[in-house]
Amino acid sequence: MFAITPRIADDYSLFNLLEDMASPYNRYQQRNMLPVKFGDGTMGHIGGSIGGSQVENADKEFRIRLDLSHYKPEEVKISMDSHKISINAKHEERQDNHGFISREITRTYKLPNDVDVNSATSTMNANGTLSIKMLKKALEAPKEVNIPVQFEKQK
Repeated sequence: MFAITPRIADDYSLFNLLEDMASPYNRYQQRNMLPVKFGDGTMGHIGGSIGGSQVENADKEFRIRLDLSHYKPEEVKISMDSHKISINAKHEERQDNHGFISREITRTYKLPNDVDVNSATSTMNANGTLSIKMLKKALEAPKEVNIPVQFEKQK
């Protein structure tokens, strides 16, 4: 009789390979990474899961990118106040390859204090990436204020 010693590193690598091959989620994640180019030229990715998002709080802009690839633009509603922005996407039951499905997602983001909510714009590209952009309020340098001196006569 003899002992078999497992090679842990090899077994672990084989286990990960088998798990990756068996998981449709992992294959979906690798196929559906959406490249996104930011205003400063850097690249990022949105993808891997439905509803994946990125938030960028730059000096002059506040940006949100959200993967809504399963929704049409008319199925997306955006609402906000001075403190938060909420995005709701919903589609009623419809047939797909596996039967019937309905989906709904709601994401809420806290807004920075210096964002101009009146400057908000949104676009949705053909890949279903929703982009929301808001400008930052210009910080004004403190202005010099003259305070008049009032003279009071003694009584």
